[in-house]
Amino acid sequence: MSRHTDTQLHMETLERDMERSLQAERSRRKRRRILQRILAWLLVLVLIVAAAVAAVSLYISRGGRRLRERTAGARPNLEQAEADTAETGGQEDSYEPVVDAVWEEGWIRYQGKVYAYNEDIVTFLVMGIDKMEEVVESRDGVSGGQSDALFLVILNPDDRSIRILAVNRDTMTDIVVYDPDKGEDSPVATAQIAAQHGFGDGRELSCELTRAAVSKLLYDLPISGYVSVNMAAIPELNDALGGVDVTSLEDMRKVIKGATEGAALHLEGMDAFWYVKYRDTTVFESARGRLARQKQYLTAFVNKAIDATKEDITLPLDLYGRLKQYMVTDVATDEVAYLASELIHYSFEQDAVYTLEGVTEMGEKHEEFYPDPQAMKDLMIRLFYREVELP
Repeated sequence: MSRHTDTQLHMETLERDMERSLQAERSRRKRRRILQRILAWLLVLVLIVAAAVAAVSLYISRGGRRLRERTAGARPNLEQAEADTAETGGQEDSYEPVVDAVWEEGWIRYQGKVYAYNEDIVTFLVMGIDKMEEVVESRDGVSGGQSDALFLVILNPDDRSIRILAVNRDTMTDIVVYDPDKGEDSPVATAQIAAQHGFGDGRELSCELTRAAVSKLLYDLPISGYVSVNMAAIPELNDALGGVDVTSLEDMRKVIKGATEGAALHLEGMDAFWYVKYRDTTVFESARGRLARQKQYLTAFVNKAIDATKEDITLPLDLYGRLKQYMVTDVATDEVAYLASELIHYSFEQDAVYTLEGVTEMGEKHEEFYPDPQAMKDLMIRLFYREVELP
């Protein structure tokens, strides 16, 4: 082989080596560019996620702040409770300062102890309206639907507890007989508290009037928000949790197959509706028996909802969206998000549903329930006040 041929082969080898080197360099540069793009996108993704988390955190915290601001500085008027108790011959308690130097406005002395209203408590009024359709505005001012179920949901951050106060729908109290032509000058009458929602527009006005009536009944108790739900939504709410288990408190075979007294029931669909709705109006105090079933069902429902929310924190917002056509509320979505983030840390005990004590009498047309002032005062202290340790 000639020297020329050797030189040519050598040059070709060098060219191939250089080409391979160039290709390798180009491949390295391409990989670096791809890696840089990936890192850049990852950085952008991290920033987006961080911004979203921060936004959600701000959104939730804003909801909590707004809830607290709603009733800031407000407290019940237990001086009125004292007057009511005195009228019925109950025990009298002094509201005068025990120790002038440390006494604060709003403190009360009750049965030898001093109490202050717990302003950290958040309370919501939940109304079950006897309507079997979506919410529509009532234009006549009287057909907004009655609140057959009335519950105060009480969230206490001190012990992270949920308590519920059930209000008998037949409770006699002052209600506004709303007249669209008279507006704020509408007359006031003593009637069953369930009737208050029927007056108004069947929407926000009816809810506001009912909240005011419940607040006044409980000595001007601050109520942070309200939710009214047409009874038509019960099957959907119930089934969203996979049904609710109860033991039948009475024979309900007229409306639920196999529901003998003491029977174990897995309530789904309309069975859940009838369990909380049905009552035999020919039986005296049937409303009280229904209230006992509502308490039982609500206890099971709330516990199941809390467990489900621990698994999926978006559940309350999902239910909020599902119920829109059946629901009227002044609780905004950011407040719902705040409550969802809080409630997974709260507990709801089996005996955490309370009722007002009192007597039921037969009126001219309907049963009338009259709360016992002393018992109601005792319950107010228990649910909404803290004991003050004086020096």
